[in-house]
Amino acid sequence: MSKPRRSAVKKYHDRVAGRYDQTYDDPFWKWHDALTWDYLKPFLPRDANAKVADLGCGTGKWGAKIAKSGYAVTFVDVSYPMIERTRQRIGQLGGAARADFLHADLCDLSELSANEFALAVALGDPIGYTESPARALKQIRRILRHDGVLIATFDNRLAGIDYYLSGGDPQALSHFLRDGMTRWLTKDASEQFPIATFTPGGVRGLVEGAGFEVVDLLGKTVLDMRHHRRLLASAEERRKWARIEKGLCRDVDAIGRASHVQVACRLVEG
Repeated sequence: MSKPRRSAVKKYHDRVAGRYDQTYDDPFWKWHDALTWDYLKPFLPRDANAKVADLGCGTGKWGAKIAKSGYAVTFVDVSYPMIERTRQRIGQLGGAARADFLHADLCDLSELSANEFALAVALGDPIGYTESPARALKQIRRILRHDGVLIATFDNRLAGIDYYLSGGDPQALSHFLRDGMTRWLTKDASEQFPIATFTPGGVRGLVEGAGFEVVDLLGKTVLDMRHHRRLLASAEERRKWARIEKGLCRDVDAIGRASHVQVACRLVEG
């Protein structure tokens, strides 16, 4: 990652590490995270001794859930404070003995051994925050076992159209649609790092180009419940809306509505 980009990514995530979890503590995120876990569980390794990597782990939310299921997890993030928050979380769960922590850019995972992990998760779109998503995917491919699975999310380019439309600048929208690059929206310009966005088809092409085959592709979430949080106040209501969401999320005509695209992919044999 180039120094300016890495500096912006680190600066933002270093600053928000202490309150990161509180940002995602509301009915929408409870609903969203329950869906994510349901989508992830079928890909947990059958071998309880298999190793898992949580890439761009943030405060370790997903790796912690995987660790509670009994797996050894390596947590990787470009932000030291995020890694320290993760270390604290895992220590409170009593799982530190089976956890490793690495401060690293996803474009350089050279400190991890090749063919080591049965599963890698990169949730929260960290691959799109790197200088080269294609390079990051090749690094991830190297650390996965021959039967390894990657589950990753990417910002959906189609979901960004309304933002640029609201700005009233057709040139800016045309440029965004052409190259898919936008910026993290935060007040401090020094924290506004570039983000690579992808259409659903673009996600497929990206991972296939890195030597993976897609086994699951879905939109998350097709129902824009961020703007209808009041409908998710109770667990019962969240379950009702989740059933509808699960009926839509893999519909190729509906994925384009989602803010993010989630892919599960395996290494191509041979």
